[in-house]
Amino acid sequence: MLIRTVALAAVVFDIPFSIHAQVSKGQQLLLNRGLQIQGLSTPDNYLHLDTYSNASYTATDWSGESSGNAGMISDFQGPPPGFAWSRWVADESSMPGMATGYTGNGVPFSRTNEIPYFSQLISLQLADEWNLNDDTTRTRLVNWFNSVQTNWPNTLLFHNNWGSQIADAQLADFYTRAHPDMLFFDTYPWQSQWDGSAPDHIGAVISGPPTSWYGDLRRYREHAKGAGIPLGIYRQVFHSVQDYNTTVYRDPSKSELRLNTFAALAFNVKFFSDFLYNSSAGSLFTKTFNGSGDSVISTNGLYVEITDINKRALNFGRALLALKPAYDLHNTNAALYPNGFPPGPASDNANFPPGITTSIQYLRGKHISGGVTNFSDVPNSFLADPDVAGSNPAGTGQAYTWWESDKNDPYLRGWVVTNKAGIKNNGLLGDAIIAWFKPLDENLDGTAYTNEIYMMVVNGLTSPDGTAADCLQQIRLNFVDTTATSKLLMLDPVSGQVVTNSLPLVTSTRRQLAVDLNGGDAVLFKFNTGAPFVGFIPPTRAQLSARKQGTTIVLSVQGTLGARYLVQTSPSLSSPTWTILTSVVLTSSPYVLTDASAAGARYYRAVGIP
Repeated sequence: MLIRTVALAAVVFDIPFSIHAQVSKGQQLLLNRGLQIQGLSTPDNYLHLDTYSNASYTATDWSGESSGNAGMISDFQGPPPGFAWSRWVADESSMPGMATGYTGNGVPFSRTNEIPYFSQLISLQLADEWNLNDDTTRTRLVNWFNSVQTNWPNTLLFHNNWGSQIADAQLADFYTRAHPDMLFFDTYPWQSQWDGSAPDHIGAVISGPPTSWYGDLRRYREHAKGAGIPLGIYRQVFHSVQDYNTTVYRDPSKSELRLNTFAALAFNVKFFSDFLYNSSAGSLFTKTFNGSGDSVISTNGLYVEITDINKRALNFGRALLALKPAYDLHNTNAALYPNGFPPGPASDNANFPPGITTSIQYLRGKHISGGVTNFSDVPNSFLADPDVAGSNPAGTGQAYTWWESDKNDPYLRGWVVTNKAGIKNNGLLGDAIIAWFKPLDENLDGTAYTNEIYMMVVNGLTSPDGTAADCLQQIRLNFVDTTATSKLLMLDPVSGQVVTNSLPLVTSTRRQLAVDLNGGDAVLFKFNTGAPFVGFIPPTRAQLSARKQGTTIVLSVQGTLGARYLVQTSPSLSSPTWTILTSVVLTSSPYVLTDASAAGARYYRAVGIP
């Protein structure tokens, strides 16, 4: 449907969205924009936009406060509105578009040349790793967020801390008062031992599961769930020897980089930024010197790996952005919950300890330490299942964290993990992760279905050397034989398409899913209930209406709930040139947005995209 507007004078592009009650601003923006995979970049060190975009990065994330970030934005983003971008903001005086900003050295410069690129501004990180345990510092950051939020209705505003930096109470106080659009943290798990006697202080490689990182993921996942906002992390793509705290960060291996991505997705992460993309300490490029002594930067094998990882993550993200974690179990003792039971199922065990994670199950791999075979440690806020000792007294099978049948889903009855490659970990089975999800909003798969269940399975076996295929594991899940389990709808991470996978009967009452996953890789699926796969709802023809409100045009889009539509504009119909105003996923119908940039005669249309 085409709408012609009257001529308007406007200098600001603005699309404040009408958000469904259960979907926050941050969640809606990511639904519209897609999963974010960014690389923290500097305007030097051989940044080339084609190399960047070819690796399926979704937006440039500018670091620091050098004049190049604003002064040369057109050199890297292209003509306005340009390639999507984000950036750090060091302090209150350096917001985008300010007539005066300051470099890291305190030198003033203008940021007004960022303004033509505002429609492609994805996110702003307001400062980095401030000590929010300090009341004065935390209040300063709260005041900063509250002072700028209304000016950035289409931009994710967030702050970053390292994983264990801020205590729970202070973190909760921050987001309760500041209302950030997203929580974000950095924990870099891939390390080597510090060796004070070595010339470079780099000792033996530290391998094995990133247990502490899992604990940080779980902690921030819980806070983000409670606040109803997305979760983001920095991925590790750098190396550094930090003599001031005797820490050695090493380049991740191919399997470790995959786990850094897909395990994070299983823990409900929706936004990635790589630390760092193109610095001299970055992992994705190799520096050599030619005969003239000039340095030459070339992509390496890890760059090739991350290109494939990013494509797979974006394919998963189309569905995962419309999903949220299933509920954890709770105890049936009402005295433990003076404000009423939390949502979700009750445990069948009267001794169930509140506060542990059961919506993710950690299947514990094995390793040899001191000549003894041991199970992997349990991450923080998970608990070893008490039934393991009774069912597996010799410790020869699979250990796992707390799980009860018929709680996260009504079908799963068992699992087997096998180190199929047998090359790494002394041939012993490695970790695996099972995560349960449900729709972020019931409108996202229409109104005919409720309480749909999705599962994500991750191969947690990694090695600091070799290929991801060297860590290949087969993960088999046994389900009760029902119509819903006879076939699974699976999201193919390579093609990005939903495919139907028939499950064979392995006994008279059980069907089995068997997946072979390289180290760190994952699979996402739902049961065959007749409900569509979120993120893949086919659109019907849109109905579009418009009205004038002051100096803006208010648009109303009606269409299929959960489907994606492009809202486009053109200055004429005789020779139309359609440009995208915005992309929207309908969490409500009608879905309302405004265009405050409508200058001159203008036509609108809404186009459904599959």
